[in-house]
Amino acid sequence: MAENDTQSQVRVCQSCGLPFDEGHLKFIAKEPNGEDSIYCCFCYKDGAFLNPDATIAEMIEIGVPHLAAKIGEPAAREAMRQLIPTLARWRVG
Repeated sequence: MAENDTQSQVRVCQSCGLPFDEGHLKFIAKEPNGEDSIYCCFCYKDGAFLNPDATIAEMIEIGVPHLAAKIGEPAAREAMRQLIPTLARWRVG
């Protein structure tokens, strides 16, 4: 599978869950070789995580306020609890 095919299947930042829809494409980070990353520019820059010691729990807390503005805090917290552990950065193994 070509790199572009892989990137086109990634619909959210694989660290924080930021959607890479049409309005958010400008937030896709670049890899050191200039290719699009699977991470957003808020999580990743110059080939490294901006907060390398972040935990899943911390990432959930970072994301909740952004999503809560659209769906409310309880629903946002549950959505983030379900999403974040499934993302590439956080999967174990």
